[in-house]
Amino acid sequence: MAGTVHVEPGGVDILVGDGEAVMHAAERLGYRWPTVCHGQAVCTTCFFEVIEGSANLTPPAPLERSALASSPVVVVATGEVRLACQARVEGDVVVRKRGVRPA
Repeated sequence: MAGTVHVEPGGVDILVGDGEAVMHAAERLGYRWPTVCHGQAVCTTCFFEVIEGSANLTPPAPLERSALASSPVVVVATGEVRLACQARVEGDVVVRKRGVRPA
């Protein structure tokens, strides 16, 4: 396993495999992660705010950077924002994302 993503405020722990996107790991474990485009980095609905462990996230690829640059979610967030459909982990991370729940 690459790491655990602890999601607040729901208190959900998601074990993410090597090279696996956070959202896909959540879905594999039976959680619903809010999304509209289902991993295409278009809708940015899957965004999360990083609370702790940002160094344990791989740097955003060009597709994720481009989507975030044109997204209104960056304006409402107070910290670092990443897309769960694109972000990969290399260790433990704590994030804030409402709506993550058992499917």
